Amino acid sequence: MKPIYFVKAILLVILIAAAETLSADVNKGNITGKVIDKQNNQPIPFVAVTLGQLPDSSIKKSVLTDEKGSYTFDKVADGSYVITAHMVGYSRKHSKPIACKQNSVKVEVLALENNAVLKEVTVNGRRPEIEQKADRTVLNIENSATASGENAYEVLRKAPGINIDKDDNISLKGKEGVMVTINDKPTYLSGQELANYLKTLHGTEIEKVELISSPPARYEAAGNTGIINIKMKRSNKIGVNGTANAGLTMTNKMGGNAGVSLNMRKGKISTFGSFNGRKGYYKSTLFLDRKTNTDIAQLIQNGKGDGDYDIYNFRAGVDYELNKRHTFGVMARGSKYCEDGSLNTRTDLYLRDGSLNKYLSSTSTEDNNNNNYTLNANYKMNIDTVGRSLNVDIDYVEYRNRSNQLNDTYYFKPTGETFSPSLLLKNQTPSDIYIKSFRVDYTHPFAKGVLLESGVKGSTVNSDNDLRYDKYNHTASAWEVDNERSNHFKFDESILAGYASLSYEKNSWSVKGGLRAEQTWSKGNSVSINKVTKRDYLDVFPTLFIQRTINESNSVNISYNRRIDRPNYDKLNPFVFRIDEYTYKEGNPYLKPQYTDNIELTHAWRNKVFTSLGYSHTKDVQNEVLEEVTDPNNPQAIKATKLYERNLDELNSFTLNVSANLNPVSWFRTNNNITAMYNDYKRDSKGSGNSKLMYMIYSSNSFILPKQYIFEVMGTYNSAMAYGLIDIKPRYAVNIGLQKKFLDNKLTAKFSFDDVFKTVNSKAVAKYDGMDLYTKSTWASQRISLSLTYRFGSKDVKAARQRSTSSEEELNRTGKGK
Repeated sequence: MKPIYFVKAILLVILIAAAETLSADVNKGNITGKVIDKQNNQPIPFVAVTLGQLPDSSIKKSVLTDEKGSYTFDKVADGSYVITAHMVGYSRKHSKPIACKQNSVKVEVLALENNAVLKEVTVNGRRPEIEQKADRTVLNIENSATASGENAYEVLRKAPGINIDKDDNISLKGKEGVMVTINDKPTYLSGQELANYLKTLHGTEIEKVELISSPPARYEAAGNTGIINIKMKRSNKIGVNGTANAGLTMTNKMGGNAGVSLNMRKGKISTFGSFNGRKGYYKSTLFLDRKTNTDIAQLIQNGKGDGDYDIYNFRAGVDYELNKRHTFGVMARGSKYCEDGSLNTRTDLYLRDGSLNKYLSSTSTEDNNNNNYTLNANYKMNIDTVGRSLNVDIDYVEYRNRSNQLNDTYYFKPTGETFSPSLLLKNQTPSDIYIKSFRVDYTHPFAKGVLLESGVKGSTVNSDNDLRYDKYNHTASAWEVDNERSNHFKFDESILAGYASLSYEKNSWSVKGGLRAEQTWSKGNSVSINKVTKRDYLDVFPTLFIQRTINESNSVNISYNRRIDRPNYDKLNPFVFRIDEYTYKEGNPYLKPQYTDNIELTHAWRNKVFTSLGYSHTKDVQNEVLEEVTDPNNPQAIKATKLYERNLDELNSFTLNVSANLNPVSWFRTNNNITAMYNDYKRDSKGSGNSKLMYMIYSSNSFILPKQYIFEVMGTYNSAMAYGLIDIKPRYAVNIGLQKKFLDNKLTAKFSFDDVFKTVNSKAVAKYDGMDLYTKSTWASQRISLSLTYRFGSKDVKAARQRSTSSEEELNRTGKGK
């Protein structure tokens, strides 16, 4: 045969095969459907759905439901089939037999029912305390006896993989840079200010907490380790319904909380509102031991603090449905945090021969008053019935912080005699932050499982921090302005962002890729020293997700994303803040953003056991570094320590995580999480830094007892960890809880005992550049709580739409509560 005839024969075979394939595809149909929770009629995402061919129900295809609980089988050959839906914690559900003959078939809604039954007592619709999904870990707070009686701060402290240090910096899987959002809206806060805000969110108002390790392109690019999203409860129901709650918490003193939330829906109008108040007490201790190779003395410091606080917060809003396509809503939210506290500290300075050289005694009293308000307007348009939609958010956020402090320091010889006049200081710290932002999101589904998501966002932040110090002049017997300690710092920033992402689903494959661009303009103005620093930069952040459902039991996915962490506003302030004459703190106006590339491979087995392997590389790691300071006028004097912000060269992090959510018997559920990490910090191009292999263990166990009692035991263990150039010592904790429902499940009583063995504390060691530092801090972690929640009104009603505002990443960096 001549070569040309051979080629023609091959082409003919290919054309015939292509024609047959095309004909086969044309003669095939599509099967679609939805899976919901039987009790609350809400869609359930990531349910395993199989297509079985009759008469023997042999499995032909397997898929997972999307975020809306929907699934699709395309190119289904003619025949009779049955659809089966299954998820851990729920009973398996089968559809009626369906016939597919070159058409599109819509299957009846499959309503899954919780399968926890014990001695004729049925617990319906109760989700597990922890759910592991394809791209996130979900903590169902309302189902937890040990969490729902707390505030959001304590909930995060006990969450798997999360660590909160003594300065209230939050890390996830051993890495800093996590962004905290509320209903997908960033708080723009950090450190102590974020902690204060989280304490205003009571557990009874929290539906769930999502730990999102690989956020898609529509989310802000901030947060190198991902996002912690706190979902607040919200319902939109026919008639009136709501909840009332009250509780007591015992630490060193008895505190309490009370609140109420109301929802009403009538016709096209839906309204909601809530108010909560809390009174609490705290106490803490601090121990510090610092010495250097070149210093003549060793510094040992002991401090004890206590105080009380009052928290109030409210939410109110209304949605108006113009028609089925257009909805407009407004929302207001605010909180007030008031705190009065004192700290008594003794600082001893020992010479190298072990003798006491002198000691300092300091007393500090402080009252804080934080207020914040958020106004949001939202418009959503459903353009058509196939899923095209437009969402618009406009936000105005205002934070006002007022702080007053008195600080008295007295100097003593070893014999107890004073040797220097006392240092008497007082300060006022008015701090204001204003945020204006907008966001527009557009969704456009195409044929054959393709979905386009795109949007733009713009924000401006204006921060004004004016620290005013006065020093008492003993000679003149009068207070005088202390210009050396006073500082006025302003910071302005604008960000314009745009994103687009495409997702595609076919059979058992799901692919989603996106690109986000963010242009930043910033200006820091240290008014006190007349120093202005400007920055303009453009960044691009790609994301990619690929998921493959192998069969009913197994699925795998791989993800990649690039993220940024801009410096918190206070870290850019170049002013030197003197904690005392031996401890300084200084910001860095040249501190650069840090960038992280993340890649993660995850395997899921029957939605029960999840295993992930990840690697991330962070460039220009932001970190607080200790440095020895010598007095140029007296080189022989005892040296001070300065803490300042700088960029380390890089961080390479390897992570292995195994999560198992098991329900071996109807009366026992266990959620376990083990994370092993290797963090390698490089301080400079020479490779000096810090590295450590570490692990974290989390276990939450629920026992369903007779008469609907639910008993919980939760334990955590963190091994020694590398945290920048500091080593954190191991720690563990055990919490227990008990809950019971009364009055036809309308009244829920919960009891919890946190830190049963009083083991929670923070110990850290820093050894570099000739410096040797050890610190230990404790707080009122052991507490007993009792809470009551009563639900009233209609319960068989439709759930409200969840919407997010445009004020996002900026709030994580303000240092104020939202």
